[in-house]
Amino acid sequence: MKRWMMFSLMAAVLPARTPAAEPGTSVPVVTAISAPTSPAAQALSPEAQFGRLLDESQKAYAAVNDYVTTLVVQERIDGELRPREVGAMKFKAPFSVYIKWFEGPQAGTEVLYVRGQNNGKVLAHKTGLLGIATFRLEPTSRLALLDNRHPITDAGIGQIQTIVESNCKRALAEGKGRARQLADRASLEPAGARWELLVEADKNAGYYCRRAVVTFDPKTHLVVAVQVFDWNNKLVEDYRDLNLRLNVGLTERDFDPENIEYDF
Repeated sequence: MKRWMMFSLMAAVLPARTPAAEPGTSVPVVTAISAPTSPAAQALSPEAQFGRLLDESQKAYAAVNDYVTTLVVQERIDGELRPREVGAMKFKAPFSVYIKWFEGPQAGTEVLYVRGQNNGKVLAHKTGLLGIATFRLEPTSRLALLDNRHPITDAGIGQIQTIVESNCKRALAEGKGRARQLADRASLEPAGARWELLVEADKNAGYYCRRAVVTFDPKTHLVVAVQVFDWNNKLVEDYRDLNLRLNVGLTERDFDPENIEYDF
């Protein structure tokens, strides 16, 4: 999940700001508006309820053809918690991604990746002195991952949900996961029901993280935010989708490097 992930260039989407986390803090910052819980669901254990929410998110995503979103990303790279970045993202199934960062160290940079096109390369147009050229990079190359924990091929809600679900469900299946719903924090974004999963296993057991805070949107049932913490309880990754709009009718033109709205 990475800083390649999530943002909309639509004029109706305004840059959304979230309270900045202090460097090194391990306190997750997310909004939570609890989704209504049926009596039947309340009878389930917290772990079973969390597993059901993961299933619902995957089913909901199956109906998503495209979306635009404001992506908020913060990652720890080489032990350093990098500044928060904000960008506009377009995504279209099966896998076309366009992001333009407008806040943070990469402000002004735009990237484009379409599976099966451009010889499998990610197109990147930088700002400043490097802005005279468009770079065509292997998604997993050293240069493409210079400021990212994940390649652009991991970008998007679907990829994030897959990573979250596979690791969380493994922990639950092995009896290593403890889930609980967190208290509402209506002043923070994005809105949703926040759940925490604590993995009670050694850091060498192959799990993605020690602790994860996952926010489910009560209307779409999608995962709209994830904060990941390591075995020292340090924030490692923070991904959020704000102003998310689904199935807006994106076309191939939105992922064409010749689009006059882009600078490739």
